[in-house]
Amino acid sequence: MKRIRIFLVMVLGLFCHTSQAQTFSINTDVAMLALQTYNIGAEMTIGNRSTLGLSVFGNNKPYFHKEMRMVGVQPEYRYYFGGRPLYHHFVGVGLLAASYNMTWGNKNYSGTAWGGGLTFGYVFSLTNRLSIDAHAGVGLVFSHHRESFEDGSNLLLKNGTETKDGFLNYKILPTKIGITLSYSIW
Repeated sequence: MKRIRIFLVMVLGLFCHTSQAQTFSINTDVAMLALQTYNIGAEMTIGNRSTLGLSVFGNNKPYFHKEMRMVGVQPEYRYYFGGRPLYHHFVGVGLLAASYNMTWGNKNYSGTAWGGGLTFGYVFSLTNRLSIDAHAGVGLVFSHHRESFEDGSNLLLKNGTETKDGFLNYKILPTKIGITLSYSIW
């Protein structure tokens, strides 16, 4: 256990040393906050026109859907066309992983979702450190969940046998839509 801690401290030290001349910002999606989905993210420049970001989000019984719980993570690579990172138009490639439990109608859905897609957006600079970006993304999302009735009984398949492994679905869906407020730390 001690070796793992020492290794992690060395990796963190190397990461901090190599990121001295780079921009690092923290952000939150205000559109998700309006829907009581709490989130926080970080974005760091990794090249002349590109950044790497990570956001985590979650909710528990938001006001618009009392029978819903969700937690997820979204890493994303962005390429900026404005000549420098965190400036003007961008295109991003992102991934999505989430765990959810919700009731819709008289059915309960409990499972996981994962996928990836493309994001397009624009960054508006408010000050030297504060900026807002508007973005939208679409991609392929897979979900694996168990469906049951609210009383806990399992759904039946067409041949009359109970479900064991749940259902696997995939669809083209919006993967990211929002307005993000970012603050550059350095």
